[in-house]
Formats: sequence, C-alpha cells, structure tokens
Amino acid sequence: MATNSCPVVVARDYCYDKEVQLQLKGEWLFHCGGFTIKDVDGNDVFQVKNHVYSQELFNMEGQKVAEISRKKMAMRITYHIYSGTEMTERRATLNLRHTGLHKKAHVYVYQAPFASRDDPTNIDNMEPDIIIKAKTVNNCPTISEVVIVNKNTGEEYADISKKRAREVLGETSDKTYLLTVKSGVDVAFMVMSAVFFNIAVKL
Repeated sequence: MATNSCPVVVARDYCYDKEVQLQLKGEWLFHCGGFTIKDVDGNDVFQVKNHVYSQELFNMEGQKVAEISRKKMAMRITYHIYSGTEMTERRATLNLRHTGLHKKAHVYVYQAPFASRDDPTNIDNMEPDIIIKAKTVNNCPTISEVVIVNKNTGEEYADISKKRAREVLGETSDKTYLLTVKSGVDVAFMVMSAVFFNIAVKL
C-alpha cells in the first residue's frame, strides 16, 4: 500500500495502490434523486443519493459506505461525514470559509472513539487537518479547478478539474469534472469531500 499522510475517514478498503480517476458528470450535484460516479473507462463505481440536507454514498454492491449531513444551526456552512456500521460515527467535519474572492473549506478529522450524531460540534479549539480550495487560474480563483491538500505540509491528496476532464475524457460538456485521487488516499472520503465542496460553494 502506498503511504501518505491522508487520514482514512471512511474505510481502508477504498485506499488503492494506484491513482484513481472518477468522472463527476452532468448534473452531478442537483440531479433529482442522485447520480452515478464512473471511472474513466465508464465503469460504475459509486452511487450518490441526494436528500434535502444530506447525501448518501453507496458502493455498487448496494452497501452504504458514508453519508454527509448538513449541520442546520451553524454560523458557516458545515457538514459532517458519518460512517461505520450504523452510519452514526462522526468521522469528519467540513466547514466552508470565504476569504474575499477565494473559496476554501477546512476539514477536521476525528479519531476513535468517534462522536455520534447527537454530540455537539466543537471545532473551535481544533486545527484543520485538510484544506479544500479553489486553484488560482490566470490570477483568479475558480471552482472549476479545486485541490484537496494537507493543511500543514501542502501534500496533495486529490484534485477536481474541468480542464483535466477535457484532456483525459475528450469531454466537451461544461458540466463534467474529473476527480483524481492520489495513490493510497481514501477514495470514498475524497468523493464525499468533492460533493460537499460543490454543494457548499453554490448555497
């Protein structure tokens, strides 16, 4: 298994010894009931089911592997990632930040024993582990190019790119992105992070 500093949030089963590229295609955010995530060869990898305040992630065996759920009473747009056998373990909190024109999110990763759904959110005294941020293209930040990195070292875990979708897939649609996840990184965690960021910047 390739090593990196990215924490395993959903499951080690979704950490692979190679780079993984997934299509985020069409109306991948607001499509009525949900959408399917495919690899670059067109194989189905995950199914996302949309709800008003949450999104559920399923593998293609129909097993629910993670859920993101919005914290309704919060100063900033905040979501939690839940996983575990009963989907009650709070594995991470994602918190959108705006700095002028720049859009980014702080990701706080929890260690076992995990908080539950009913526990209060207390990230005021925590340092974020991961940053999700829009890249700067031609001196201007754009949500068409997003990177997910270690907050302290800058190590890149994944990126979301409209440009790379055109290069790799030959895709001309303005609504297709490519999520590229580095070797050894929790792919399910990166998928949930990408879904969160796309939702949060549009709310």
